[in-house]
Amino acid sequence: MKELHTDFYASKAVAAACSWKLQVPAGVKGKAITEIGEVIQFYDSDRRFPAWGFGGKTFDGTVSHCFNLNGRAGGFEADGVEDIMAAYASALNNVSLAGPTLFGQVINTAARIAGQSLSYDRSKYFILLMITDGVLTDLQETKDALVRASDLPLSILIVGVGGADFTQMEILDADNGRRLESSTDRVATRDIVQFVPMREVHSGQISVVQALLEELPGQFLTYMRCRDIKPLNVQMAQTCA
Repeated sequence: MKELHTDFYASKAVAAACSWKLQVPAGVKGKAITEIGEVIQFYDSDRRFPAWGFGGKTFDGTVSHCFNLNGRAGGFEADGVEDIMAAYASALNNVSLAGPTLFGQVINTAARIAGQSLSYDRSKYFILLMITDGVLTDLQETKDALVRASDLPLSILIVGVGGADFTQMEILDADNGRRLESSTDRVATRDIVQFVPMREVHSGQISVVQALLEELPGQFLTYMRCRDIKPLNVQMAQTCA
């Protein structure tokens, strides 16, 4: 996986978002955050991750579909996986379940951060990790957000927790070879979604690393090559190849 090494390209930022409307025990959700976070954290040089929740009644009593997991209005970053878990544990005591489950706002927030990076560093690439039970009520709005985001340095990893019907997630993954289409008939520039059901990981059918990295390298390289973005140190890349 030399192409993804942070010595060759600028550090990639990882963001995490967790559904608050999960119909599974909180411990299962926390285990998913820990297992996956311990893998993808190595793709961010400073280990500072934006962390959001969605589908919850937040600290001020309003229903939000993209709120800072740490409860602070002025900052949404967590220092490593342990800090994400600490923010999650605190939020469990302060945020209550609220529907419906909407993906659009979280995806648009991550896309805005990825888009803003283009003005100062074109070599950055972003990964949004979303943990959900698969019950999605804004499928078309989510498709629209994903089609817009397909032009940006962003991949989205959706992790399904529990035994729900993940048919909608399979649609978003677009592994059937058909790219997503928006409500205005625009076709996605590329596939940016990977769906991973945690039940397959826990049953031993696939490993966490295999599940996470199966499609991400290709998505990353497709974006960089289409925009002719070269590694920061070409000589080092050739030496290590």
